Amino acid sequence: MTFNFKEVDEKRKTIAAVIVTVIILVLILLLGTFLIIGGRPRMEQSMLLYQVAYDSLGRFYRNQDDITVYIRENGEWEPFLVLEASYPGEGNGGVLMLRKYLIQERRPWLAQENRRSALLGHGGKDFRYYPMTDIDAWLETEYLQMFSPSIQERFLSTNIEVWDGLSHSGDTGIRNVSVTEIVPRRVFLLSENETGKVRGGARRAVEGEPIAYFHSGSSWFHQNLVLERRMAIPRHEYTGDRSLPRGGGTGFHGYSWWLRSVAWTEATGAIYTIKQDGFTMSLMFRSSTFIRPAFTMPRDTVIELYEVDGRMVYVIHD
Repeated sequence: MTFNFKEVDEKRKTIAAVIVTVIILVLILLLGTFLIIGGRPRMEQSMLLYQVAYDSLGRFYRNQDDITVYIRENGEWEPFLVLEASYPGEGNGGVLMLRKYLIQERRPWLAQENRRSALLGHGGKDFRYYPMTDIDAWLETEYLQMFSPSIQERFLSTNIEVWDGLSHSGDTGIRNVSVTEIVPRRVFLLSENETGKVRGGARRAVEGEPIAYFHSGSSWFHQNLVLERRMAIPRHEYTGDRSLPRGGGTGFHGYSWWLRSVAWTEATGAIYTIKQDGFTMSLMFRSSTFIRPAFTMPRDTVIELYEVDGRMVYVIHD
């Protein structure tokens, strides 16, 4: 019997290659585990608010729980999403927060009976001008008062960009409402451009800078992810209360929430809103649309682990 050294050598090389491949796969697995688990910032007993913002976590973000902080609203713990470590554009550099659930009480953008008084009270500005809306007034007064005095003191005065309420078409006959202005607000609505991308020509106002949480990429996967992130429901829907009527007949995904952006091509008072399937429009006098407030707080606001409904979550104490 002839001993085939060449065959043995090839077998050894094959075995060595398999061993090396296994080692590489194990190292990749360990590295992946480290990045996903070991590489994530640990949940400390206390942290600063900006540290849990979506853009601060980067690749360590897994789901909304990672960027959720609770604040007492009307005496109950309410979850808010921490979206930006420093509010972009004309903001004040504070941390941008957005209510996770829609406010249960629905309101029109501007009540129809207030349309004439709005026209008379702002120097001829279009009645769709955001600072004239009922929602803007409600957010700055009644909603703000739902928080304790100490929490109200932490709400920063934020510079938000809005359409200036005037037509700049001149004699062309073509609507030009692209001019914006800056107004200070402690509580406000997000804009179309912040939550998506302004569509249409150069005659459209671009209010605010895109928010990273709502701009995850252009692939099919990322677009569907963005649609999911825009979707919002009232808290009672989440907890199983089926008493509320379904908006649009599409169950949990049928609820729309107001933006501060006018649908410029419409002359009937149409305002952009968001539903799970993307942007849509709603008449400003309609009372079937929900409100989702946003505000900013100082970057160095302390958040602490605290038990809420049997879970350890980050809260901002009164």
